[in-house]
Amino acid sequence: MPIYKPNSDKAFLAPFGPTVGYFKMSEDVVNTLNSMMNENLKDFSDNLVGKVKQELQFSDEIKNYIGNNLVQFLGEYHSYNLQRNSFGNQVDNDSYKLFIHNGWFVRQFENEYNPIHIHTGCTLSCVGYLSLPEGIDDEWEEDYKDHYPANGHINFTYGVHNPYGCANMLIKPEVGDFYVFPQYLFHCVYPFKTKGERRSFSMNMSFAKS
Repeated sequence: MPIYKPNSDKAFLAPFGPTVGYFKMSEDVVNTLNSMMNENLKDFSDNLVGKVKQELQFSDEIKNYIGNNLVQFLGEYHSYNLQRNSFGNQVDNDSYKLFIHNGWFVRQFENEYNPIHIHTGCTLSCVGYLSLPEGIDDEWEEDYKDHYPANGHINFTYGVHNPYGCANMLIKPEVGDFYVFPQYLFHCVYPFKTKGERRSFSMNMSFAKS
Protein backbone atom coordinates (compact mmCIF):
# COMPACT_ATOMS: atom_id res chain seq x y z
CA MET A 1 0.00 0.00 0.00
CA PRO A 2 1.37 3.48 -0.82
CA ILE A 3 2.31 5.50 2.26
CA TYR A 4 1.51 9.20 2.21
CA LYS A 5 4.57 11.40 2.66
CA PRO A 6 4.13 15.20 2.82
CA ASN A 7 6.23 17.21 0.37
CA SER A 8 5.31 20.63 1.73
CA ASP A 9 4.51 22.29 5.07
CA LYS A 10 0.79 22.50 4.27
CA ALA A 11 -1.57 20.55 2.03
CA PHE A 12 -5.24 19.70 1.49
CA LEU A 13 -5.70 16.14 0.24
CA ALA A 14 -9.07 15.65 -1.41
CA PRO A 15 -9.40 14.35 -4.96
CA PHE A 16 -12.65 12.65 -3.86
CA GLY A 17 -14.37 12.03 -0.57
CA PRO A 18 -13.30 13.56 2.77
CA THR A 19 -10.60 16.22 2.92
CA VAL A 20 -7.52 15.48 5.01
CA GLY A 21 -5.54 18.60 5.86
CA TYR A 22 -1.82 18.50 6.63
CA PHE A 23 0.25 21.09 8.50
CA LYS A 24 3.79 21.02 9.89
CA MET A 25 3.87 22.33 13.44
CA SER A 26 6.87 24.37 14.53
CA GLU A 27 9.49 22.93 16.85
CA ASP A 28 8.48 25.50 19.48
CA VAL A 29 4.86 24.29 19.43
CA VAL A 30 5.94 20.64 19.72
CA ASN A 31 8.30 21.40 22.60
CA THR A 32 5.72 23.51 24.44
CA LEU A 33 3.04 20.84 24.15
CA ASN A 34 5.44 18.18 25.42
CA SER A 35 6.25 20.39 28.40
CA MET A 36 2.54 20.92 29.12
CA MET A 37 1.82 17.21 29.41
CA ASN A 38 1.99 16.03 33.01
CA GLU A 39 0.54 13.36 35.26
CA ASN A 40 -1.78 15.87 36.96
CA LEU A 41 -3.99 16.01 33.88
CA LYS A 42 -7.25 14.05 34.10
CA ASP A 43 -7.20 10.53 32.69
CA PHE A 44 -9.61 10.58 29.72
CA SER A 45 -9.19 6.91 28.73
CA ASP A 46 -12.68 5.78 29.78
CA ASN A 47 -14.16 8.07 27.11
CA LEU A 48 -11.95 6.73 24.30
CA VAL A 49 -11.36 3.46 22.44
CA GLY A 50 -7.55 3.36 22.55
CA LYS A 51 -5.81 0.26 23.87
CA VAL A 52 -2.93 2.40 25.09
CA LYS A 53 -1.21 3.18 28.38
CA GLN A 54 -2.64 6.61 29.00
CA GLU A 55 -4.83 9.30 27.44
CA LEU A 56 -4.72 12.59 29.33
CA GLN A 57 -7.38 15.26 28.91
CA PHE A 58 -6.34 18.78 27.90
CA SER A 59 -6.67 21.58 30.40
CA ASP A 60 -8.23 24.84 29.24
CA GLU A 61 -4.72 26.30 29.05
CA ILE A 62 -3.61 23.59 26.59
CA LYS A 63 -6.76 23.97 24.48
CA ASN A 64 -6.23 27.71 24.29
CA TYR A 65 -2.57 27.31 23.36
CA ILE A 66 -3.29 24.85 20.56
CA GLY A 67 -6.24 26.88 19.35
CA ASN A 68 -4.13 30.02 19.14
CA ASN A 69 -1.35 28.26 17.22
CA LEU A 70 -3.43 26.18 14.82
CA VAL A 71 -6.57 28.26 14.28
CA GLN A 72 -5.26 29.92 11.12
CA PHE A 73 -4.58 26.61 9.40
CA LEU A 74 -7.84 25.10 10.66
CA GLY A 75 -9.70 28.13 9.32
CA GLU A 76 -8.01 27.65 5.94
CA TYR A 77 -9.08 24.01 5.99
CA HIS A 78 -12.68 25.02 6.75
CA SER A 79 -12.70 27.64 3.98
CA TYR A 80 -11.16 25.21 1.50
CA ASN A 81 -14.02 22.80 2.09
CA LEU A 82 -16.68 25.50 1.78
CA GLN A 83 -15.23 26.38 -1.62
CA ARG A 84 -14.77 22.75 -2.61
CA ASN A 85 -18.39 21.91 -1.92
CA SER A 86 -19.90 25.08 -3.43
CA PHE A 87 -20.12 23.76 -7.03
CA GLY A 88 -19.06 27.19 -8.26
CA ASN A 89 -21.64 29.08 -6.24
CA GLN A 90 -20.56 32.16 -4.32
CA VAL A 91 -19.54 31.30 -0.78
CA ASP A 92 -20.85 33.57 1.95
CA ASN A 93 -18.46 35.88 3.75
CA ASP A 94 -19.74 34.99 7.20
CA SER A 95 -17.11 34.65 9.90
CA TYR A 96 -16.67 31.38 11.78
CA LYS A 97 -15.39 30.55 15.24
CA LEU A 98 -13.48 27.40 16.17
CA PHE A 99 -14.74 25.43 19.16
CA ILE A 100 -12.45 22.82 20.72
CA HIS A 101 -14.84 20.55 22.61
CA ASN A 102 -12.11 18.41 24.13
CA GLY A 103 -8.57 17.26 23.49
CA TRP A 104 -6.15 14.73 24.88
CA PHE A 105 -2.60 13.40 24.76
CA VAL A 106 -2.26 9.81 23.54
CA ARG A 107 0.62 7.89 25.15
CA GLN A 108 1.13 4.70 23.15
CA PHE A 109 3.87 2.21 24.00
CA GLU A 110 5.13 -1.00 22.42
CA ASN A 111 2.47 -3.59 21.49
CA GLU A 112 -0.38 -1.11 22.12
CA TYR A 113 -2.79 0.08 19.44
CA ASN A 114 -5.89 2.13 18.65
CA PRO A 115 -8.80 0.17 17.13
CA ILE A 116 -10.62 1.47 14.07
CA HIS A 117 -13.07 4.18 15.12
CA ILE A 118 -14.62 7.55 14.40
CA HIS A 119 -15.13 10.57 16.67
CA THR A 120 -18.49 11.79 17.96
CA GLY A 121 -19.92 15.03 19.33
CA CYS A 122 -18.02 17.17 16.83
CA THR A 123 -17.56 17.79 13.10
CA LEU A 124 -13.74 17.67 12.94
CA SER A 125 -10.97 15.71 14.56
CA CYS A 126 -7.21 15.66 14.24
CA VAL A 127 -3.93 14.06 15.21
CA GLY A 128 -0.61 15.76 15.93
CA TYR A 129 2.67 13.97 16.62
CA LEU A 130 4.88 15.05 19.52
CA SER A 131 7.45 12.26 20.02
CA LEU A 132 8.46 8.82 18.75
CA PRO A 133 10.39 5.98 20.41
CA GLU A 134 14.13 6.14 19.95
CA GLY A 135 15.14 3.45 17.49
CA ILE A 136 11.77 3.08 15.77
CA ASP A 137 13.44 3.95 12.44
CA ASP A 138 15.27 0.61 12.66
CA GLU A 139 11.95 -1.18 13.16
CA TRP A 140 10.45 0.68 10.21
CA GLU A 141 13.41 -0.21 8.01
CA GLU A 142 12.73 -3.90 8.64
CA ASP A 143 8.96 -3.51 8.42
CA TYR A 144 9.24 -1.78 5.04
CA LYS A 145 10.88 -4.90 3.64
CA ASP A 146 7.59 -6.74 4.20
CA HIS A 147 4.61 -6.73 1.84
CA TYR A 148 2.42 -4.50 4.06
CA PRO A 149 4.40 -2.11 6.28
CA ALA A 150 2.19 -0.72 9.03
CA ASN A 151 3.92 -0.79 12.44
CA GLY A 152 3.05 2.36 14.40
CA HIS A 153 1.34 3.94 11.38
CA ILE A 154 -2.10 5.56 11.27
CA ASN A 155 -4.53 4.22 8.66
CA PHE A 156 -7.52 6.22 7.37
CA THR A 157 -10.19 4.35 5.44
CA TYR A 158 -13.17 5.53 3.39
CA GLY A 159 -15.26 4.01 0.60
CA VAL A 160 -14.69 0.80 -1.32
CA HIS A 161 -11.38 -0.43 -2.70
CA ASN A 162 -11.50 -1.14 -6.44
CA PRO A 163 -9.14 -1.27 -9.45
CA TYR A 164 -9.39 2.49 -10.01
CA GLY A 165 -9.73 3.66 -6.44
CA CYS A 166 -8.13 3.20 -3.04
CA ALA A 167 -10.07 3.11 0.22
CA ASN A 168 -7.04 3.44 2.51
CA MET A 169 -4.60 6.20 3.35
CA LEU A 170 -1.61 4.96 5.36
CA ILE A 171 0.56 7.56 7.10
CA LYS A 172 3.97 7.17 8.73
CA PRO A 173 4.11 9.58 11.68
CA GLU A 174 6.81 12.22 11.99
CA VAL A 175 7.26 14.59 14.92
CA GLY A 176 5.54 17.88 14.12
CA ASP A 177 3.06 16.44 11.62
CA PHE A 178 -0.54 17.53 12.15
CA TYR A 179 -3.56 16.14 10.29
CA VAL A 180 -7.17 17.33 10.46
CA PHE A 181 -10.11 15.35 9.10
CA PRO A 182 -13.91 14.97 9.32
CA GLN A 183 -15.13 13.19 12.43
CA TYR A 184 -16.79 10.43 10.39
CA LEU A 185 -13.52 9.30 8.79
CA PHE A 186 -12.62 5.86 10.14
CA HIS A 187 -9.02 5.46 11.31
CA CYS A 188 -6.85 3.18 13.40
CA VAL A 189 -3.26 3.00 14.69
CA TYR A 190 -1.23 -0.19 14.41
CA PRO A 191 1.03 -1.49 17.20
CA PHE A 192 4.80 -1.31 17.10
CA LYS A 193 7.57 -3.28 18.86
CA THR A 194 10.21 -0.68 19.77
CA LYS A 195 10.32 0.20 23.48
CA GLY A 196 9.40 3.77 24.20
CA GLU A 197 6.58 6.27 23.78
CA ARG A 198 4.76 7.28 20.61
CA ARG A 199 3.12 10.50 21.82
CA SER A 200 0.41 12.29 19.89
CA PHE A 201 -2.64 14.43 20.60
CA SER A 202 -6.18 14.51 19.27
CA MET A 203 -9.02 17.00 19.53
CA ASN A 204 -12.73 17.09 18.77
CA MET A 205 -13.67 20.39 17.16
CA SER A 206 -16.41 22.26 15.32
CA PHE A 207 -16.76 25.54 13.42
CA ALA A 208 -19.84 27.68 13.94
CA LYS A 209 -20.86 31.05 12.51
CA SER A 210 -19.86 33.81 14.88
